[in-house]
Amino acid sequence: MNFPMLIRNRTSHRKLMSFLTALLFAASAHAANEPLKSGDTVDFNSRKATVRRLETLPFVESEFTKRFKFDSFENPKLKELRERHGLEAVVKPGQDEFERQVLMMDWTHRQFKKFGRPSTNCHGALAILGAVGEGHTFFCAQYAEVLVSAAASLGWVNRSLALRRHQGVNKVGGSTEHTVTEMWSNQHRKWVIFDPTSNMTIKTNGVPLNAWEIRQEWFYRNGTNLTFVIGKERKRYRKANLPIVLGKFPNFGELTVEPDELDKYGFIGYIPNTDLMGSGYDYAKMFITKDSLCDGTQWHVRTLPANPASEPYFPIGQAALQLVAKDGNLAVNLKTLTPNFARFELRIDRGGWAETEDNFAWELHPGRNRLEARTVNQFGVKGPVSTAEVDVKE
Repeated sequence: MNFPMLIRNRTSHRKLMSFLTALLFAASAHAANEPLKSGDTVDFNSRKATVRRLETLPFVESEFTKRFKFDSFENPKLKELRERHGLEAVVKPGQDEFERQVLMMDWTHRQFKKFGRPSTNCHGALAILGAVGEGHTFFCAQYAEVLVSAAASLGWVNRSLALRRHQGVNKVGGSTEHTVTEMWSNQHRKWVIFDPTSNMTIKTNGVPLNAWEIRQEWFYRNGTNLTFVIGKERKRYRKANLPIVLGKFPNFGELTVEPDELDKYGFIGYIPNTDLMGSGYDYAKMFITKDSLCDGTQWHVRTLPANPASEPYFPIGQAALQLVAKDGNLAVNLKTLTPNFARFELRIDRGGWAETEDNFAWELHPGRNRLEARTVNQFGVKGPVSTAEVDVKE
């Protein structure tokens, strides 16, 4: 601790002594400057403060977060895509964020009139949609490309995933490889699969799943707990209902979700950029998750996360909240990984939301104290709310 700096910043000797006394009391119950957790109690002179609730996702910085390049609010192509195709109107009927994201996926799926190997070489959502209007054929990689950029134009973060069967041949039908997307859901506080080719999300017990969760359910729990949810109508199917006929395309036939569809989740490749209208897919920095099921099948050689259930699934858009005992109050520290971050917002004791700094003192009062924090990005998208509740007794 820099005592000369502390004295210069506090003109009152009495306040200095009060701070030192409080800090000594707090240290007896909790190490100074160590973040508090639910259930911790600290003493401030005659007051006892107990953290009753601390609901927040962590701030994560890792090799894998650093690989990602997110599309920018300043990208004029996002504005053009959003306005030319009326994307705000597309999602407006949704009653919550997840419904709006499903509407965005459903819209993407319905733009493509022909399915099959691409009949022209073009990249980026604007170019692809223009080529669709000219009668060209596309397949899963272009469906995903459009959805990633359409989502980005509304301030959501969506990333492409390259999938490959853990065996080299098809069992029943479909293709060996596939491209889907994972979108960050502020509503569910997690990454969620959106497959625009199949117009499909996948759930267990009503909770939408990410790619690794789907993989584990399919290969290690027989997939019987999975619910396949199709389109904005939210038609629900189980494994026993497969195949699902999605539609019929000229010169291709029926597009289906086959009984072995999820075998494509054997290998999962995470493509770490969302600026697809500028850079295209950055396959070079892709990283892959797999396990022993994939032994004997060759695919791309890439970095393998040590913990595939967590390392690719870092939280974004979350106001990571830390509480530290300091100066007779609690110091609040906020961190976030929020692409196109604009500001933190704070609400005290269920009052109004107001912009806040990333570090500030929480002045506690007797009884129950409640603090909520969230992020807002430049598109106006609000992140999930982090909540702390502290009880103070005299």
